[in-house]
Amino acid sequence: MSDPSKAALVMGNGPSIDQVDPAILPEYETFGTNHICKKFAAWGRPLDNVVITDSNRLAEIGTAYKDFKGRFYVGDQRYIEPPVSHWRRILGRDFIPLRQLTKQMMPVNALTRRIRWTHYLIATVFDKTRFTFDFEKGLNFGSSVVISAIQIAAIQGHRRILLTGVDSHYATPKSYFAGMTGDIQYVNPTFIASPRLFMEPLLVLLQIYFEPMGIELIDCTPGGSLRFIKKGTLIDG
Repeated sequence: MSDPSKAALVMGNGPSIDQVDPAILPEYETFGTNHICKKFAAWGRPLDNVVITDSNRLAEIGTAYKDFKGRFYVGDQRYIEPPVSHWRRILGRDFIPLRQLTKQMMPVNALTRRIRWTHYLIATVFDKTRFTFDFEKGLNFGSSVVISAIQIAAIQGHRRILLTGVDSHYATPKSYFAGMTGDIQYVNPTFIASPRLFMEPLLVLLQIYFEPMGIELIDCTPGGSLRFIKKGTLIDG
């Protein structure tokens, strides 16, 4: 079970992940993303939750989480609801499926749930401008899995959500933590050219949603490029 009395630590896959001291991890409810399992052996422990919402990353990761015992959340950015049987075969295990938030006037029914929406229709079908904090209504997937992980932490009841590994800049097209680069097959050149442009407006919007909810969002990424998110350090927040 999640422990909402703890601060949540949402971890991206940026190079700064290599600076995380694993001794601090038990202090938090941890939310890893994408290829973070590659750090488990070095850290001597897994995380509490893992979130993946990109079909490209799911295909790269395959069965790497087959024996993961924590909560495993999976979405597919092309669908309202992920094709569970398909991804179960690829991942070699069950998972908690994540529904994606649709535009308010978008009909959601047995047909539209099965459609794999093309890249050109994503902005028409899915809502990137609001949040519901309701699994049944769906999560705003944003342009980064970190956005979904933050919403899950809020839904679980955490009132302080810290970020690390959210470097928000790319020195190279595959600028990730050590040991991950070799497994990256898909790179979105538009996103890596200016990740702040895609991520920071949604993070600011989350801060505004969080104010009346009494939730703090704090960026603790060493050397991170985010400018408009409250800054802190791990442990003391």
